[in-house]
Amino acid sequence: MTDLRFSIPAVLVVAACAIAVGVRAGTARSPEPRRGATNRERASMAASVAGSESAWLTEVTQNFPGDHWSQRDDFHGREYRHLIELADQHRVRLEDVIRAVDDDLHESATTSPDAPDPRAARAVPCKPRPFYD
Repeated sequence: MTDLRFSIPAVLVVAACAIAVGVRAGTARSPEPRRGATNRERASMAASVAGSESAWLTEVTQNFPGDHWSQRDDFHGREYRHLIELADQHRVRLEDVIRAVDDDLHESATTSPDAPDPRAARAVPCKPRPFYD
């Protein structure tokens, strides 16, 4: 049979913690919603990302020579961190920054053989790696 001297204090501690967490969660303020980006901000943010892409590509190629999968993964990680920084800097919604970059890619994409897409704005099929290190 269990000793009730140890289980009653444990139950009281757990109950007190649950009440404290519930009160804190119930009284916490929600984060303030961010505003939408203006057209000028969208253009500025898209230009910032486009201007950084060549440096990112150079760095990821040096970091992962011959491993295109890891290069793309690292590139998009850098891109995502930059998008978050831009959203925080301009105090706008992250989805507005992402939409600005996406719209810029669609507007500037060229598909003719004479003018290849320098930003590689295309969907790459998902293929598993032939090997895992």
